[in-house]
Amino acid sequence: MIIDARSLPSEESLETHVCIIGAGPAGLTLAREFANQNFQVTLLESGGFEFDSEIQSLNTGKVIGDPYPELSGTRRRQFGGTSHTWEGQNGYKEYGFRCLPLDVIDFEQRDWLPYSGWPFTRTDLDPFYERAHQVCQIGPYAYKAEDWEDQRAVRLPFKSDRIGTSMSQYGPRYPFTEEYPQQIKQTPNITTVIYGTVVEIVTDDSNQTVTRLRIAASKDKQVWLNAKIFILATGGFENARLLLASNKQQTSGLGNQNDVVGRYFMDRPILSCSLIPYNHKLLEQTALYDIYRTKGVPVMARVRLSEDLMRREHILNNGAQLFPRPQERQRKATLALRSLGSAIRDRQSLPNVTKNLITALSGGDYILVAGFWAAIRKIPALRRGDWSYLPYEKLRFSQFEIFYQIEQAPDPNNRVTLSAERDFLGQNKVEVHWKLNPIDIQNAVRVQEIWAEEFDKAGLGKLQFAKKREDWKFENLAMHHHIGSTRINNDPKQGVVDANCKVHGISNLFIAGSSVFPTAGYSNPTLTIIALSLRLADHIKTLI
Repeated sequence: MIIDARSLPSEESLETHVCIIGAGPAGLTLAREFANQNFQVTLLESGGFEFDSEIQSLNTGKVIGDPYPELSGTRRRQFGGTSHTWEGQNGYKEYGFRCLPLDVIDFEQRDWLPYSGWPFTRTDLDPFYERAHQVCQIGPYAYKAEDWEDQRAVRLPFKSDRIGTSMSQYGPRYPFTEEYPQQIKQTPNITTVIYGTVVEIVTDDSNQTVTRLRIAASKDKQVWLNAKIFILATGGFENARLLLASNKQQTSGLGNQNDVVGRYFMDRPILSCSLIPYNHKLLEQTALYDIYRTKGVPVMARVRLSEDLMRREHILNNGAQLFPRPQERQRKATLALRSLGSAIRDRQSLPNVTKNLITALSGGDYILVAGFWAAIRKIPALRRGDWSYLPYEKLRFSQFEIFYQIEQAPDPNNRVTLSAERDFLGQNKVEVHWKLNPIDIQNAVRVQEIWAEEFDKAGLGKLQFAKKREDWKFENLAMHHHIGSTRINNDPKQGVVDANCKVHGISNLFIAGSSVFPTAGYSNPTLTIIALSLRLADHIKTLI
């Protein structure tokens, strides 16, 4: 059943057994696990089935610290959540997302990494990762290079055990944007409420049990929802913001008796550096590092340091993704050609047109070849994959750009708080305090130093990278991976939720999503979010 909260009478009270707040990948996974059970489920979504700019404006906020993407663009208030924005390449003109589990070391408590350690191991999570593969509609639970190599795509021949190759898989986004929403709409024990924005979590007088939610259906209308169990699945910003904003009964916010809610926020900037091959044949040896379909699954290899080396040298997790690029002269020519088109269209002054024309002509050799292959491939331009299978197309490249997704160390001063500014519903907006610390910067430099040594030792190429922070080139200021703001730890002074993702001190409030990760690791978070959601669903079923 579908209910539009805007159509309900003001002050209406809804009743259910389990309430899931948020219909993104975590909330959808939970709802599917509860489908056709002998209890009623309500799935609450702030937005609708289509994008709504007014509702999306609730995501605006403020960032204090290092440069960071504009907050409203980093997540989506819509049924299906941020999956609507995924742009990983899952195939020819198909969008998807990158899947890989966290590594064994990511779960370990490391003396040299403050605030590290999960209350369970990777082995404990492995069965749920396997089930998550089915939810994400990807291949087998296998991430070693040898599981995916074939005659055309093999690992690079490194000479040391300090460095190696591991894999990621790519899944389609349509299950979360289309297929699963349709399933849930047709499930008899699930009621979906759209345009219902939760603005307060209300507890009993003891502050130990959540009794109901206050929901804004519009500026002028509120409704209520009563349930036995509540699950927050609204993302790394909103999970923390909603706990902090529920401060009428506890002035510091719900579950925040130890001032942990919102702290330890992490994201993943992407650094860019260059690998200049010693021999152009390297471009013929890197098919495994392309988004490469093998055994019916799109996969992509990354270069990474070994876990033994990370433990010995106290290095955070890391990975190098390789993307072929033209010479700098040719890259500038391509950008100038785009600017030239805009200048002519906008009737800019002759000097602007002439300047861009001269620059574009300087890279005409590349532009002609690129245009030819773009026409052959019937796509506007090279994205991030599907380059290795065309033998002659590789001739236009001269180097690799390496994208390095940084793992950020947990820091309690990186945090999500409430802003003094308010949204159109009268609620405090989110304020994010975020910066890279010396440990993050030193780690990134050391990782690239080792990569440079190992690429050279193997006779593959010369890695060019900046050692000074002010000279760094960012591919992305952050990956929109909102991690850590309601972290998991069995000690209430160190975490917001326990090993079962239950909020400390509250008997019936749980949290799903990457906000519970105590450390970020390297891996994109979605597969782990799904695995933890499956694990949480199993636990909730034992409580009903």
